[in-house]
Amino acid sequence: MRGRWWRRSGFRVVAALALLASAAAGCAEMTRPAPAPPPADLVAGAPDPARAAIAAAAAAFADRGAGLLNRPDAAAQAAAQLEFATEAFATDPRWSAMPEGIRREMLLARSELRDAIGLDEAAASRVAVAALLDAARTLRAGDRRRASAILRAPLFRPGGEGSISRLADPGPLPQVANATALAQIAAARLAADEGRLSSTQMRERSAGIGGVGLAREPAGY
Repeated sequence: MRGRWWRRSGFRVVAALALLASAAAGCAEMTRPAPAPPPADLVAGAPDPARAAIAAAAAAFADRGAGLLNRPDAAAQAAAQLEFATEAFATDPRWSAMPEGIRREMLLARSELRDAIGLDEAAASRVAVAALLDAARTLRAGDRRRASAILRAPLFRPGGEGSISRLADPGPLPQVANATALAQIAAARLAADEGRLSSTQMRERSAGIGGVGLAREPAGY
């Protein structure tokens, strides 16, 4: 009898501890800070920054990147957009449904692009995005001297005017073109799925399913 009592008590203790651990995990999830908002000019204030960034990058690097030739400002902007989207797909919980294969392709694309423009492979994504956008703004303003100072070593190699030249001719970048095109399709599909789910939930709520409940018919019917 005593042995059974101890076993039952032990089970209750284990169950209580499991519930406490689950509650603590839930609290940690709720208090996790939201991802930092993107710079204002990354995608011109689009409501879905990562999806807008990958769409812009896919367009920029299509056709073997021909549209970026001799346009270092546009190349820097597109590189910042690819950097932002790659990081968002890898770390933002909102993109947890992004296929793992697409994430891997984007990481490979980021490595290919960083190698082409001479960006340090170990650089933090937020640092890379900030520097590339700053360079893009400055180049658009026609201040190559300041842009050279922004594109400095060791973050960029060779740095300075040499890095502007690398941005002016980043090359065809097949991995970047392929990965950004696939990621754009996947992001659009996920957004469509979210839209259908939201629409279904709205219809269910309006019908009383999962909400307040269906109104009862009058007595006698």
